[in-house]
Amino acid sequence: MRFLDNDEVRGWARALLEPVTDKTGAAKIDLRHTLRTFLAHNGQSDASATALGIHRHTLRYRMGKVAEALGREVDDPAVRAELWIALQLDDQL
Repeated sequence: MRFLDNDEVRGWARALLEPVTDKTGAAKIDLRHTLRTFLAHNGQSDASATALGIHRHTLRYRMGKVAEALGREVDDPAVRAELWIALQLDDQL
């Protein structure tokens, strides 16, 4: 990750995650936290839902909202890897 530490890459990460980052507090669902938990559990719905304290169907609904907001299919391992890297970079700010 240290090799990716530059303004251009951090800007990419911020722009990628912008649709799931609610800075206004208007959203009732923290899509970014849901995404992070899902990715941290390797896309495993049951483990992610348990970690979030929600039903797996609720997780499926939220992940649908994440995919819609990002315009990306989160079931794709390449997309998940890209999102994980973006989250890690954005957290370093």
